[in-house]
Amino acid sequence: MPKYCRDQARDELWLMMGGGVTAGVAGWVPVMGALTFQTGLAGVQATVVTRIAQVYDVDLIPAGGLGAIAAAIIAMGGGQLLFRIGGIIAGFIPGIGQVVQPAIGAAAVKVFGEVAIAYFENMYPNKIYNQN
Repeated sequence: MPKYCRDQARDELWLMMGGGVTAGVAGWVPVMGALTFQTGLAGVQATVVTRIAQVYDVDLIPAGGLGAIAAAIIAMGGGQLLFRIGGIIAGFIPGIGQVVQPAIGAAAVKVFGEVAIAYFENMYPNKIYNQN
């Protein structure tokens, strides 16, 4: 039975959320950790866009490049800003950041991934996943 790209991307997104948790854990150092968290989360989100593009068999360079696609996806998901602000604020509060940042990281990756899937699904509706 064929599997749609959106289903494969969602299956893999659960694994990629671990990167958001890791970015949150890396941000446990008070004050400096907020910057580490934001930098790590940006790297994870770039990986999410790249992997979802691979699932949809899209070459990012001719499609406008990773930066252009990431900007379009971020524009679609304006709620992303709230996660980033929450992560920064939590990173400046010792103790709170250690609990909140991993959860914010995982949620931010999930939301970003879902918006990326919607973006690619809009371009390639009901595309069948090809493992090759």
